[in-house]
Amino acid sequence: MEFNWKKLCLIQTSACISESATYPIDYIKTKMQINLQKKTFIDVSKDILYSKRKIQMYDGLKPALLRHCFYTTFRVNMYENLRDSSHINNKFLIGGLSGGVSQLITSPFDLLKIRYITDMKENTTIPKTIRDIYRENGIRGLWKGVGPNVWRAILVNLGELATYDIVKRKIKTKLNVGDSIPLHLSSSICSGFVSSLCCTPADVIKSRMMQTNSHYDTMSQCIIGTVRKEGFLSLYKGFFPVWIRLAPWQMIFWVSYEKLRKISGLESF
Repeated sequence: MEFNWKKLCLIQTSACISESATYPIDYIKTKMQINLQKKTFIDVSKDILYSKRKIQMYDGLKPALLRHCFYTTFRVNMYENLRDSSHINNKFLIGGLSGGVSQLITSPFDLLKIRYITDMKENTTIPKTIRDIYRENGIRGLWKGVGPNVWRAILVNLGELATYDIVKRKIKTKLNVGDSIPLHLSSSICSGFVSSLCCTPADVIKSRMMQTNSHYDTMSQCIIGTVRKEGFLSLYKGFFPVWIRLAPWQMIFWVSYEKLRKISGLESF
């Protein structure tokens, strides 16, 4: 795989800007998914806004940023390299593969983020959380929930990277639109909806398996237990916040990344 260090830095910068801007939505979405009560996005938002510690909406931002420095850098770079080679022609397959491999490597960062959100202690730190996880289950404990996490990443990137790439090229050729912000915005809105539709069930299972003191050890156990207790639609808990979060995340990321590439003298994605 080719490593263009300028490109990798631009991906990291764009991903961190997007993550910081949209993280509170991700926090509320995770709180909804692990909650057994039927609370809406507005209910959970009110609980946080009326609490004494409103800044809790940024709990877990540090591991989230660390995750994207590796995860998004790997997946976007891998997708572009595979797309531009002649080995695989199916963009959806390339997107899913890039996301799955990248998430497999970086899953511990996701676990740290979920633990930050679900641990009620205020003195939580990354080293302390890692030590607690290691003490509980050893080094394998850092990859708890990796199954649904990898599936989620496959589905997100199948929906995001491939949809963005295909829609962008279709709009350019069919509507004769130049490489501009309106093109990047419309492409990222489409990719945000498709990726949310694909990934929400895996996102729910991932959050429940990774939360502090989770009752689930396997993916099948978590799916069966969730559906039995709360019904099939519980797998789409948090769909709207997932969509509300993924759409602006992708809009900010792709517009930033495309602009930074242009400023740096690189071709459009």
